[in-house]
Amino acid sequence: MRIILIGLAIALYIKAPGFGGEVIFDTPSDDRWHYPFNFTPGSRAFASCFGSTGDATYSTFNDRDGIFLIAWRTADQVCAGLPPGAYDVQSAYVTVTAPESANWIVDLTTDPWFDLDYPITDNDPGQPLELFGVGFGPSHTYENWIETSFFVGGDHKKHSSRDPFPFVFHGITHAPVHVEDSVRQQFTPMPWAIGVPSGVPGSQNGPLPVLLEIDLDQSDGLVRRYFQEQLSGGRVLVAITSLTVTTKQAPAGFPVFYTKEGANADPEGRAPSLALALLPSADLDGSGVRDLEDWPALTECLSGPGLLPFPTAPLTTATCLCVFDLDEDGDVDLHDAGLFALRFDAND
Repeated sequence: MRIILIGLAIALYIKAPGFGGEVIFDTPSDDRWHYPFNFTPGSRAFASCFGSTGDATYSTFNDRDGIFLIAWRTADQVCAGLPPGAYDVQSAYVTVTAPESANWIVDLTTDPWFDLDYPITDNDPGQPLELFGVGFGPSHTYENWIETSFFVGGDHKKHSSRDPFPFVFHGITHAPVHVEDSVRQQFTPMPWAIGVPSGVPGSQNGPLPVLLEIDLDQSDGLVRRYFQEQLSGGRVLVAITSLTVTTKQAPAGFPVFYTKEGANADPEGRAPSLALALLPSADLDGSGVRDLEDWPALTECLSGPGLLPFPTAPLTTATCLCVFDLDEDGDVDLHDAGLFALRFDAND
């Protein structure tokens, strides 16, 4: 039976256009300057990123004090609710934009924690802009946190862990590890991405885009899995931080970026954007292989050239197109069946 099915699909396969594409989410659903003295969360025009380790008199603040939290709702463009493994994420990029007046020293290398412990001994000018995953608890959750949620973290009165918090995966247990106090806790986390400006801050004419290319293979692929799980949940979140050395009420010298509100108010402003390169996986059950477990769903989705699929529940038109429209031409036909056959795992 397997040979007949695969042979039929290959025999009817006609070379289709190249498949694969980039999905861009150009406006966050939520973005917040995650800082204890942000008294207007959800409406500020800018979010700045800096550390507090350069001032010993403020030891109750988190090391990564000014954090930019960003969330994009993805379900309108990428169907949600599938098993995480059904999302074939090829690449992920975040772009944030600094206003023309922003000026900071660019550093593209991670600094060891001991160079940033007070007193600062970092001989490499500047500190990098770093991107991490976002974890929750005990007060907030992935489902209920929004940009106006109450602040949880260290302030001028007492020290506390952040919630939400930037994190990396533990090398052995794979559990999320808070990184907002990495200097205090004496470890150097490996960021998922480092910000690369398109020019020199302070000398450009106009706003300055900063690109953060995410290393999906980091932590043995757990970073990729994070984005797969977030797409399944319908919302992708990242935390952008920096240990850029600053002191109380320093007027400048650290990265600052438009929020979505700032972009709306400035004709030249740009909201944070997320770009994902996704391939339809043809792996409906998220098992990591295309096999006979996925074939019945493909046949249910087959509609013919130029026709939308109308499968039997629980399959939906959107799911069929998301998973089995391998040539991305808006239908599921024998072109797609042929591509499925070429990617079929015959050893399963």
